[in-house]
Amino acid sequence: MTMRSTTIMRCATLVLFAIVAPSRADSQQLPPLTPLDAPPRASSMVLRVDPGPSSLANVPVESLPPFARPNGMLLRADTLVYQQFSRRDTLITPLGLRTVAITETSFAGSPAWLIAESRTGTAVQTTDSLYLARSDLSPSRWLATNGKSQLASSFSRDSMFVAIQTYQGRSSVVTPLPAGALLTPGMVERIIELLPLEIGFRTGATIVLFEMGAPRAVPAELRVDAEEMVMLPDRTVNCWVVVLRGGALEERLWVSRDSLRVVKTEQVTGAGVLTAVLQP
Repeated sequence: MTMRSTTIMRCATLVLFAIVAPSRADSQQLPPLTPLDAPPRASSMVLRVDPGPSSLANVPVESLPPFARPNGMLLRADTLVYQQFSRRDTLITPLGLRTVAITETSFAGSPAWLIAESRTGTAVQTTDSLYLARSDLSPSRWLATNGKSQLASSFSRDSMFVAIQTYQGRSSVVTPLPAGALLTPGMVERIIELLPLEIGFRTGATIVLFEMGAPRAVPAELRVDAEEMVMLPDRTVNCWVVVLRGGALEERLWVSRDSLRVVKTEQVTGAGVLTAVLQP
């Protein structure tokens, strides 16, 4: 699978488990930082065609309020399962399940959160394990697989070291990483759930994308566009419609106002509309 095809399929990208998603983690249990295969996309966005104008859509990212990382102690341990499918014209194609598990753990002797994602029922299975400091949600370690491709990353205060192994070989790179950068879909969704959402809310952000096998920090914006009712398999919920946009990359997320959970995501791509819906 090429990096371009990886960036086009959220359902087979962005993050989590097999190289490592231990039920309990500490520094002794983790494998050494070794090069990995072609990584999944490090963001939950894909190329999107904006369905309509927005009064906030053309606001320059640089002029937005700076992103303030939420209080990590407010994160909740949980396991969420999303049904994924794509729609092109009248054709609907099931794309399996995406499972996101949030657990309290430790990393290098300090309290941490583990956000572990896995995607099954697709042509290429993907996994992610992202360790975040429990207090401020700063990243400590990220391990990911995409088929036989692997990625491992460690972090300092202002940079990330990434080791990658693909069918083309092994490589490593160090890149600057602004504070508050969003790395994986699970991280994106959990942090959005902690923000003070309301109509008109907007803030600057940073997402990390992989292009030509190397990570790149991309300025982005988070904004609340609307309030909308969403039909789930077992109920109808009132949601905030949150848009995450970085350059030409955009994703819409529906956040339940009652439970403050992301219950639906949607992206428009050349392959069709990619949708994920929370299951009971």
